[in-house]
Amino acid sequence: MFVRRKQNKSGTTSIQVIAKVDGKYRLQKSFGSSRDESILASLERQARQWADEHEFGEELFAPEGAEEYDAIFAGIGQDQLRLVGPDLIYGRLFDKIGFGSVRTSDNEIFKSLVVTRLYRPGSKLKTLRYMAYFMNKYYDEDKIYRFLDELCWRPESKRRKASYDVKHEVEQVTYNQTRKVLGGSVAVVFYDTTTMYFESREDDVRIPGWSKDGKNANPQVVLGLLVGPGGNPIGYEIHPGNTYEGHTMIPIIEKLQQRFGFPKPIVVADAGLLSKENIRDLEDGGYEYILGARIRSQSEQFKERVASLNLSNGQSASIRLTESRRMVVTMSDARARKNAADRDRGLKRLEKRFRTDKLTKDKLNNRGYNRFLVMTGDASIRIDYDKVARDERLDGYKGYTTNSSLPDDRIIEEYGYLFMIERAFRFCKTDLDIRPMYHRLFNRIEAHVCICFVAYTIMLELERILKSAGSKISLDRARFLAEKIYQIDYVNPYDKKSKSVLLHTKEQPEVTELLDLISANC
Repeated sequence: MFVRRKQNKSGTTSIQVIAKVDGKYRLQKSFGSSRDESILASLERQARQWADEHEFGEELFAPEGAEEYDAIFAGIGQDQLRLVGPDLIYGRLFDKIGFGSVRTSDNEIFKSLVVTRLYRPGSKLKTLRYMAYFMNKYYDEDKIYRFLDELCWRPESKRRKASYDVKHEVEQVTYNQTRKVLGGSVAVVFYDTTTMYFESREDDVRIPGWSKDGKNANPQVVLGLLVGPGGNPIGYEIHPGNTYEGHTMIPIIEKLQQRFGFPKPIVVADAGLLSKENIRDLEDGGYEYILGARIRSQSEQFKERVASLNLSNGQSASIRLTESRRMVVTMSDARARKNAADRDRGLKRLEKRFRTDKLTKDKLNNRGYNRFLVMTGDASIRIDYDKVARDERLDGYKGYTTNSSLPDDRIIEEYGYLFMIERAFRFCKTDLDIRPMYHRLFNRIEAHVCICFVAYTIMLELERILKSAGSKISLDRARFLAEKIYQIDYVNPYDKKSKSVLLHTKEQPEVTELLDLISANC
């Protein structure tokens, strides 16, 4: 008998055992096919063992000490089998980026909390149980909470036990990583806020406010995030839950820009941060900016001016607002269709309420599609379809207020990258489960956000590595594969030395590719 490789028309290679029977070569057994050399080599080993056993008898090839090996593996317990994939993937990136050099009271706990947040997010107690069951990492619950107390402190905190600020060091590491990825200084920054709610009572910081999660009755905090191009993080701040988001932008930009010493960047933010106060502060501080503008909230005269531009799909134009400020207006057919569909739905709701006599004076405001309502006579409310017709003329138009000298197409392009910060919030809220939060003390809240901030930075670096290599492995797939890599620890019965073996699953080619990519980039 012998083992043969057979090339198939599909491009794969089959591993077969062939024997000469009655003068002719006949197939005895096929062991499968693949394009991957590592899989083919494994199939060949299986085929040779099968051929030897069937040709000469299994007992002739029984390895010496087989009984000892049976005894060894029969005695392997849970403490000798542990999950190592997350450490091999996320843990290496944690150290490669530089978070291992951040001074904390216990860097091993810090790393474990970050790594676990990346593939098995949950409460701190759930995290402790998972690390104990699958990773053989045992931490006392009180020790974890003491670590959170010390990880992030505020000058007014009585729990301050260190002469350094971990949050500042973390932000310094992430800024260095962002500079490295961008290949130089940060010239454009993107800012936005989100809210994070609590399943607990309110206090001086956790205060009900306008919630972007639709949890207006829950206590919350406001998170402001500053990132560079590509969503690469620079820094963050946490504010009381009733803080107006427009008051959060200027302080964080000035603080981080002065701390890291990069030139004053172009600031990009959405329409929610467009206010006269913010524009004044940005201009007084010498910053260029690109802010989303709400054309429909402008004066009737200005709206007529925009409608008279008669732009076609993809076209843009500038309208001078002041000597140093202009509004770039662009037209999109896709946006026009969305505007029309949204307005039709809003009008149908208004007309339904009108028929059921549910419209009262308190509905006469400019919120949403209530702007189409007017009062006639003493107490008659009706829908003003002339307003609707004037509103239709603005379908598809989008405005950007700026004082930058960049051409119109660059203004539109840079603002388009604002979706990266929305993607960052989506990552934090879905992949990392940053909320709801169950902590009560503010330094623990900030420690929780700090851990998620570090985890997001690692997630972005992993995504960059996969894309640079042209890999088809997604972030979700990488997380799945990480949980399939175990290590078994045993003692060799001959030399009495401790040995370790990585255990892969059927997805071995993807696991090998992922581990090789991480090793090559760390």
